[in-house]
Amino acid sequence: MNDLDAPLFTSIVTMAILISACGSLIISTSNRLIRVVDICRSFCERAKSETNESELNQILFQLGKIGPRIKLLETALTMFYVAISCFAFTTLFMPLDKLVPQDMSTLILVSVIVGVLILPIASIILVIERQFSMKSIWQEIDYVNNAVRKK
Repeated sequence: MNDLDAPLFTSIVTMAILISACGSLIISTSNRLIRVVDICRSFCERAKSETNESELNQILFQLGKIGPRIKLLETALTMFYVAISCFAFTTLFMPLDKLVPQDMSTLILVSVIVGVLILPIASIILVIERQFSMKSIWQEIDYVNNAVRKK
């Protein structure tokens, strides 16, 4: 390995670490999305058979809160996939830059910057989704507490 290969190798390892991090985020976000979709389906089934108007209103309220959560998770997941694509392109462009006569440094720079910018934005979207989730849970807890106290 000569002196020029070391920075390339380091850069490729860095991209591999970022790709791995995106993969972990994709798995956890997919699991969150699956759970929210299951909760949505459960609420839909309950709404079909519910006869108590107060319970039905609570179910419909919760369903109204789930839609934005699904959209946020879907957006974050898409962003993680775009980031992983950017890192993969960066990894591809780096050795190609050594092989082809055209300078690919602009492509390398753009793809890595886009990928690195997307990661924190998608992570912030997940934080917002978590806040939606917690507000919904606390509202449901309050509803149950009030219902139990009325009995």
